Amino acid sequence: MKIKLKALFCGLCALGFLNSCSTYLTPASPGSNLGYLPKAMVVDSIKTLTSISASLAGGSSPDAKVSYEMGMINISAAHTFKEFNIGYGLFGYTGKAENSSTTNSLKYPEDYLPQFKKNYFGAGLRFSAGLHSTSENGNTDFRYINFENAVNFENGPYTDFRRQIYRGFVPNYVAVTDRSLIWTTGLSSEIIWRGRRNHDIKHAFRLFIGGSPTLNNGFRFGSNVSREKDVSSGGWVVNYFLNVKRFYMSLEMASTLNYSQKISLGYTFK
Repeated sequence: MKIKLKALFCGLCALGFLNSCSTYLTPASPGSNLGYLPKAMVVDSIKTLTSISASLAGGSSPDAKVSYEMGMINISAAHTFKEFNIGYGLFGYTGKAENSSTTNSLKYPEDYLPQFKKNYFGAGLRFSAGLHSTSENGNTDFRYINFENAVNFENGPYTDFRRQIYRGFVPNYVAVTDRSLIWTTGLSSEIIWRGRRNHDIKHAFRLFIGGSPTLNNGFRFGSNVSREKDVSSGGWVVNYFLNVKRFYMSLEMASTLNYSQKISLGYTFK
């Protein structure tokens, strides 16, 4: 019995190691393209906000072997009404994708990708519309349902590299998509409140659930990549937002197609 259990354990470990050998070539932006849009509270005297911010983001592909770094510029406007709100904006980004793994790539080129470090860039649009309610004292807004979208186009040497792999031979332990147009959509809920004594300080938490439908069926898989582990573009994004007078900070974690973290610092024009 001990021998059988040991053999089973070793088999499971080998299977796990086999799956961990796979490398996924994905666009860099999923997980980072659905940033926070600052909006005025219902009780605020000014209902329209125009904002500009800069972001630094880091992430990885689903297998955590390809890493992404990017800088981003965001410009947005938002309007708050008694029971609903809308926001929209533009963003542009640039960064690099890197695969530093040396797992047998030289010895088995038909199985693995070589090391690479390639740049990319992109631009996109953001849109959000939602319903909200306000506490009796006006210090808290419950943005209980919001419809959110981001559409962005990505290009550069890294995108060209993905296209080359996708349209040619896909190594046995590689999954790749050639998509450069990414649409992310879903629903979010948010709570935002201001200090009772200092109304210039506001805090917010936001949870987004959604995905990128354009990526669901956009992959080619090497012969040794298990189809049971096909990539899902669905996932979540969590935000913490802090506003002090006209300055704000947003912290973000996401697990959609990619895993990512982002910090944004911005300024609002009222």
